[in-house]
Amino acid sequence: MKRKNIILSIIGISVVIALSSCKEEYNKITFNDLPATSQEFLNTHFPNEVVSYIMEDKEMFDKTYEVHFADGDNVDFDADGLWDNVDCHNDMVPETILDAKILDYINLNHQGTYVVEIDKNRNNYDVELSNGLELVFDSDFDFKRYDD
Repeated sequence: MKRKNIILSIIGISVVIALSSCKEEYNKITFNDLPATSQEFLNTHFPNEVVSYIMEDKEMFDKTYEVHFADGDNVDFDADGLWDNVDCHNDMVPETILDAKILDYINLNHQGTYVVEIDKNRNNYDVELSNGLELVFDSDFDFKRYDD
């Protein structure tokens, strides 16, 4: 009986330690703390934007970065410093970020609109237009469908 209680205590303590180590860490960092790839992306596509703050989100197996600009726009990066979301809310996402096939499709089929958000996923790109339409493009930038 004593041995069983000791084993259960060890298992319980191990579970508590494992769960506490899974805790997310959300820290404010500086521009220089971003991966070089992220810094280069921001300097290239958002050279005149004022960075309000940058958050680093450390999870158990991953790390992400969120860059927030003074005007409310934001860009999210993965652990390698590659962008995975650009949200300009009501402003235009810089066309230099968008693939030519996406721009061509929008210019041909949705004249007078512009991209306000683009989200890069594993197999596709979700694009939100200024008129509220959401478009899905595959990894080759071919239009697939409208989304809601």
